Amino acid sequence: MTGSSARRAALGLLIALAGAAVANLLVGPVQVPAGDVWRALASAVGLAEPGDPLARSVVLTIRLPRIVAAILAGMAAGITGAALQGTFRNPVADPHLLGVGPGAALGGALGSLTGSVQGAIAGGMVGGMFAALIVRRLGATRASEPSRFVLTGLALGAVIIAWVGFVVFAADRTRVPPIDFWLLGNLAASTWSTVATMVATCGVGAAALVLAGRTLDVLTLGESDARRLGVDVDMATFVILIGVGAVIGAAVGAVGVIAFIGLVVPHVVRKLIPGGHHRAILSLSAIGGAVMILLAELVARVVVSPQEVPVGLVTAAVGGPVFLWLIRKPDIPRP
Repeated sequence: MTGSSARRAALGLLIALAGAAVANLLVGPVQVPAGDVWRALASAVGLAEPGDPLARSVVLTIRLPRIVAAILAGMAAGITGAALQGTFRNPVADPHLLGVGPGAALGGALGSLTGSVQGAIAGGMVGGMFAALIVRRLGATRASEPSRFVLTGLALGAVIIAWVGFVVFAADRTRVPPIDFWLLGNLAASTWSTVATMVATCGVGAAALVLAGRTLDVLTLGESDARRLGVDVDMATFVILIGVGAVIGAAVGAVGVIAFIGLVVPHVVRKLIPGGHHRAILSLSAIGGAVMILLAELVARVVVSPQEVPVGLVTAAVGGPVFLWLIRKPDIPRP
């Protein structure tokens, strides 16, 4: 039954993902007729003659790489949130609430001093992995109240964000993105170069986390039972957290911090496939994260059109109330 539920959930999420991607292709501050959008896409693969040059430029060099970057960033947030919740057996674990995202932002800001998106992504990965190891040391509180664990992470994140501010305001503004990019995220500057680097980092790292699904299934039994079953808990936790830091770090280095996706999406997935194994939960959380960020991106572009609001404001508007509900609910189930 769980397998069929997972397949139905995957099909539904993939349909939602396709619909959200199409909506983002068609909607924007520059009005492009639907026919010109499809003609531009067809011409890119040699199935049609190039049409309106403006439409082709808008679709292929602005909207399409932005959509793919959003999908990759959403996948990174969703899958890392599910991995953290499984590792710590804590239902409110989230890469940004625990300070991993801010750590990636600090590394990304330092890496952006190189003047390249590849430098920012590399720096974000290093910062994310370093922050994840700090979270590992804080993980002794994972058996405590979920709210206490997250408050510790929020304090860590606040300290790191202060350092992000120092870096941004002291650095060359032509190289380092502004502070609101690191705090609230921004997909507008995404290019095919950004996408290529994200595929090589977020995509490969996400696949590695899915392969760790069986280990997460054992970790959710508790440390004592996991050790009795032959799992090196310390090493498994270390490897998973390094993977989480690298994946979310690459995403943050590319598009900034977009919070709460990693908190909300895994809970939705667990509702769709109750009792599901972590490989299914991780995979569906990746797809669900991509759907959520595309929908948030669409809202961010149209809510005050022709201006745009940071996509992180939209995800916070949705995820903030969910977070407050989770930390107040006394009987939230552990992953």
